[in-house]
Amino acid sequence: MNITALGTNAAYAAPGNACSGWLLQDGGANVLLDCGTGVLARLQEFVPLTAITAIVISHMHADHFFDLVPLRHALQYGPNPNHSRPELYLPPGGAKALHTVAGVLHPDYAADFFERTFTVCEYRVGKAVRTGNLEFTFAAGVHYVPAWSMAARSLDQQGHRVTYTGDTGPSPAVTELALGSDLLITEATYLSLDEEHGAGRGHMTAREAGELGAASGAHRTLLTHQWPHRKPEQALEQAETVLRGPVASAQVGASYSV
Repeated sequence: MNITALGTNAAYAAPGNACSGWLLQDGGANVLLDCGTGVLARLQEFVPLTAITAIVISHMHADHFFDLVPLRHALQYGPNPNHSRPELYLPPGGAKALHTVAGVLHPDYAADFFERTFTVCEYRVGKAVRTGNLEFTFAAGVHYVPAWSMAARSLDQQGHRVTYTGDTGPSPAVTELALGSDLLITEATYLSLDEEHGAGRGHMTAREAGELGAASGAHRTLLTHQWPHRKPEQALEQAETVLRGPVASAQVGASYSV
């Protein structure tokens, strides 16, 4: 199993980076975890767009799904239009959100705007999703809109597992999902709780991300979803105060083997 960081920034991207997006490859499957703003251009540095077999979206915020629009255009009108239809797994309510976007962009054929290109379905907590050689399970996060963390387990004999938190504040359900992960990819948006301006929790500090890594017993932890105006070393230093195991700030374009 191999996973590549396509975008590691929160809300907006620094030059050369993108918002949230990860390419998970295992047993011939090329699965995109989130498809935020700017991810599409980075993705093409690693695989042809027509090689994508599935996409799994954590929640319906722009920095996690908006590049589905240009990806749809690329697959519909690009040089190889007779491709197989990637599976698009959306969170509960995600299909309605996509139809709303399509209704604004292309009202004449909004009803099947995305369905012309993707095989669209919604996942739900408590039911595993299998795509290729991978099985996904989900846990509800703590965010300003409904959001889900996901764990991908390889179905080969080794059974390696990667957990990706998406956007979430501290959550017992996410900690349970991440237990024993070979690799934990966790958001680390803030350095201080003073930065949280929403009505409730929606993100973690880097220290809380480190606490998640420690509590879950993950073999390795990667910090992601960081503000582009902040040095990744700041988050790493904070996480290391509570996490003694292997931990690093994710580097855009880097690949991590599991």
